[in-house]
Parts: sequence; structure tokens; C-alpha cells
Amino acid sequence: MKIIAICQPHFFPWIGYFNMIYNCDEFIFLDNVQFNRRSWQNRTYIKHFKTGEKKWLSMSLLKPSRSLKINELNISEENLPKFKNQLYENYKNTKYFDKYYKFFISILEKNINKDLSKINIHITKEICRILDINIKFKLSSEFNISEKKENLILQLLKKNNCSNYLANSGSKNYIDKNFFKINKIKIKFHDYNYPKYLQLKKNKGDIFLDGLSIMDVIFNIGDESSKLVKKQKVKFDEDFF
Repeated sequence: MKIIAICQPHFFPWIGYFNMIYNCDEFIFLDNVQFNRRSWQNRTYIKHFKTGEKKWLSMSLLKPSRSLKINELNISEENLPKFKNQLYENYKNTKYFDKYYKFFISILEKNINKDLSKINIHITKEICRILDINIKFKLSSEFNISEKKENLILQLLKKNNCSNYLANSGSKNYIDKNFFKINKIKIKFHDYNYPKYLQLKKNKGDIFLDGLSIMDVIFNIGDESSKLVKKQKVKFDEDFF
């Protein structure tokens, strides 16, 4: 039984994104969707080393426009020093900083001249490699589909001979489940239970933060990150409609 997940390529995604990848057989990147300033396409959350609160780690874009697709936009190279400094200042005291700092920096440096979509896809694939996640990745742009929203998802599933769709939990608010039921697609939302792990604390009163970049996980627990990502398993063994 083949399971497919379909999602936009995110910038250094959170741990749940990688658990979703782990729980499917094929993952399709929506690499040709419109740019959204409020999305995760060019930003992620990290933990601020002084306040212990969430902090945006964002990358400015060259000529950003909502009329452009993410594979038509580029990151400004002027962001690199800021990215390096933010990562260094906020994670230099974590247990696995020395092992992974250069790894994260090099992913961005080597791909900085590519479009935003390609950068994010490369980031995800490289992190999957160190998390020991091995599945088949595809791009929505490869299929030349002009449909949008549910119709786009449906066509991607049909072209890949799959009737089991693992959907991002954030799509619950706008996905029409009856649409997929009529088209004989079994849909399950990826309701991820965020796991706790040992986070770096500046003060004793610091609380555990969820929703942070996968970098926070890897900097703090290193090689154990793979086990944590794979801890939750999704099953398509009942009717989810």
C-alpha cells in the first residue's frame, strides 16, 4: 500500500515535517506554488539563547513578490553572514554544535545561487540523509498539471497511482474530505504529537519550546535525532473519512 505526502518545500523545517516524510513512501514537493510572505518558505523558528523564547530566522529575498512562484525567487547572498551569526550565537553552547554547525552553513552556502524552491528541497534532502530517511522524492513541476488546490493534489495522486494521501495537519481548515472520498482517495491528516527532548536552557525557568527548526533538535541531541523523528508511525488501516 503506497502512501504519498505532498507539501511545499520549507526552509529548515520542524521535526514534524520530517516525521511526515518518514511515514510515506513517496514525498512530492509542491515546488511551483505561489510565494507567501507568511509561510515557512523563507523562515523558520529557533530558540533565542538569551530570552529562551522563539525567534524567527528569516532570509530576505531578491525582488519578493506574491505574483511569483517560489521557484522564481532567489535568496539574497547578503543574508549569509546574518544566518551564520544567528546560528552561532544561539546554538554555540549546545552539545552537538561543533559537529553540525558547518554542515548547516554549507548546505546554504553551496546552494545560495539556486531558486528558493531548490534551496529548500536540497536542505530537506540533506537533513533526511543524516536522519537516515530514505524515500523517493518528486516535484510537482515534473507533472505539468495546471489544476490548483484539491484538484492538483488529486491529479498528482492519480499520476502516481496512489490512493492513500497523508496530508499536512494544517490543511484541515481548507481541504474538502468529501472531495477525496468521492474520488476514492483515503486521506489521513498528519496529527503530530510534538516530542520533548533536552533543549539548551539559559535559565532554570526556561520552558520547552515546540515548533522549532529541526536544527534545534540536531544541535541538542545529535545522532539521537533520527530515533526521535521516527518515533511516531502513521497507519492507514481504517476509514479516515
